[in-house]
Amino acid sequence: MEWLTNYLEEFTYVGIAVALMLAGLGLPIPEDIPLIFGGVMAGMGKINVWAHFGLSMLFILLGDSCLFFIGRRISRSAEISGWWARILTRSRQDRVARWFTRYGNWAVFFGRFVAGLRGAVFLSAGLSGFAFPRFLLMDALAALVSVPVWILLGVKFGENWTVILETAALWQRSIIGGLLVVGLLGYLGFSYWKKRRAIQTTD
Repeated sequence: MEWLTNYLEEFTYVGIAVALMLAGLGLPIPEDIPLIFGGVMAGMGKINVWAHFGLSMLFILLGDSCLFFIGRRISRSAEISGWWARILTRSRQDRVARWFTRYGNWAVFFGRFVAGLRGAVFLSAGLSGFAFPRFLLMDALAALVSVPVWILLGVKFGENWTVILETAALWQRSIIGGLLVVGLLGYLGFSYWKKRRAIQTTD
């Protein structure tokens, strides 16, 4: 990915914005590299870290929304073809279907942390008639978790940023694992409270 880092260093803000939007559209560009490398440049004083964060959030959500509406448009046709068929393969369709069945609205949120499934989840959200305001909210909440993490790691590690990429998969699994645990505990706690309240009401 040396070509990508050279491109980002040359075009800074514009390069980051374009790379993130293309990544959101499903092109094989890792989203974490523009975020981390932008953090590296911010740490070196080449760009402003807050401008990097705001620009990244904007173009990530823009790319994801485009993918959502492409899915909405595809839903009106008979079948998925061309480039989009490569993103939403039959095996991914099956995985995404199970994902939405298991997590409901939160499928979009958790889908952001699974690089190999992210585009398929967003495309499927549009295909399935998922409400766009709800999609945008869940995607934005997830991005507010992941984007600052990658940027701050770039700022902190500086020139050793490649070490981060070697452990990126582990970070993503840790993040989604932690969120799933918190979500499960919250669900169990709410179910227990609801059950206790029902018992007190009958008494």
